[in-house]
Amino acid sequence: MPVDKARIAVIDLDGTLLKGMTAERVFYLHLVAQRRIGLRRAAAFLLSFAGDLLRGGLPRAIGSNAGFLRGETPETALHWAREFGRVFLRRAVPEDLRRKVLSLKEAGCRIILLSGSLQILVDELKERLGADILIGGELEEAGGLLTGRKTGIHPYGPDKVAALYARIDPLTVDWESSWALADRISDLPVLELVGHPVAVHPDRRLRRLAAKRGWEVVG
Repeated sequence: MPVDKARIAVIDLDGTLLKGMTAERVFYLHLVAQRRIGLRRAAAFLLSFAGDLLRGGLPRAIGSNAGFLRGETPETALHWAREFGRVFLRRAVPEDLRRKVLSLKEAGCRIILLSGSLQILVDELKERLGADILIGGELEEAGGLLTGRKTGIHPYGPDKVAALYARIDPLTVDWESSWALADRISDLPVLELVGHPVAVHPDRRLRRLAAKRGWEVVG
């Protein structure tokens, strides 16, 4: 007897639900403004980020460096993320986009929030968006402290698909009836997986491609 496949909605965070911003970058600014992080550590982060940038380019630098949190306990980072979620992140998702996500859930889709931002930040949107699966960047830990590096798959570009497949079995998904919301041409590997791709606040290249293919455009 055939098993019904699941319908999913894969939702990007940075630039999509958060127009013109990334959750992780605003989080770091929040930590500086709240004096959780001193200027010395901020400067050290920028230097190490510049080194990563020279060695491997922007995607690698973003995907590997979490120097702002170096030396903190995972519990402290989680506490800060929850504070940030309460005072900013949950409120930053516009109500019209929240309603769109919830309408997809009501229509029977499993909501998957897939972001290159830190997992501890992505988790803060679980209740507001009714998310079933949350996928973000993981922090490396050694000896009970954060190393300032990230570990695992960085969900960016083609690696977003790898991160998605690491959490779900693609053979159990009805891709033609599924949805994806994203803002950049680098999200194309995910958008092309589904039958209902939506370009939200798209960059110029994605907007042009969406118009050519007849995809829905929001913003």
